[in-house]
Amino acid sequence: MYMYSRLVERQLGNVRRHERDRCWCDGELLAFKWHQSYGICAKCGCYVNRRPPLLEDLKSFYSLDHYWGAWMQSKGAPTIEQRTAYDLKDGRVDCWLGLIKQYGPASGQVIEIGCGHAVLLRELHNQGYSCLGVEISEDVSDWVSRQTGLQVIAGAYPQIELPECDLFLAFDVIEHVHDPVSFLRKTYDLLKPGGVAILQQPVVRPEQGYSLEPPLGVDFERMFDDLEHLWIFTNASFRVLAELSGLRILDETSRWRQCHEIVILKKPEKSNG
Repeated sequence: MYMYSRLVERQLGNVRRHERDRCWCDGELLAFKWHQSYGICAKCGCYVNRRPPLLEDLKSFYSLDHYWGAWMQSKGAPTIEQRTAYDLKDGRVDCWLGLIKQYGPASGQVIEIGCGHAVLLRELHNQGYSCLGVEISEDVSDWVSRQTGLQVIAGAYPQIELPECDLFLAFDVIEHVHDPVSFLRKTYDLLKPGGVAILQQPVVRPEQGYSLEPPLGVDFERMFDDLEHLWIFTNASFRVLAELSGLRILDETSRWRQCHEIVILKKPEKSNG
């Protein structure tokens, strides 16, 4: 098993898991030769973690100490204090802002789930958007609010109440959630007619030349981490998700870089009838 998972799992203690024998789309899980903890959905092609950690055992995982401390340290990644400068330098923020300019509204209410240190929300706030961030851990939401002056609330999406929005953002989030169908259905409900959702997550895209032996090639071990990632999607599985939620896919080819693929969805305008 991937060493990052083992390190953090030791620090958290024994993380309880449950068994999953069906995909979120209710498809049967086929054997996956590259990792015994995952199966492949026979219906939508999604890679499914058969042994996901219990949600209640992961609440402390996404805290300042565990996620932004031990987890980031185990990967040699920047601390939360260093992350804003890092993300501005590596091109991801410019990529996101370009896609928002291309597909999103020019103004309005923005909600970002899993906003982290809120570098993107700060940029959008400076451009005149009304911004609201969400973090599952209260200590992270409090820290980010103090550091940025933005409104960042604590809670597990989609179980929390949020206002309507014109633009919904979730970067490196949906692969961690236990119910991606409820996630996108709630997003549909939050979006105003014509509103746009931009999601980034690992998506295996063989139609774009991505490796299947193993999936994601050199990034396979890092992405198929059964402590953190409950799903590794395909474009086909995202099409099923969009259909189940009522959202329309605008773009399924964009990415910041491999393992950070982007899917852009839109809530249809109200019919005249």
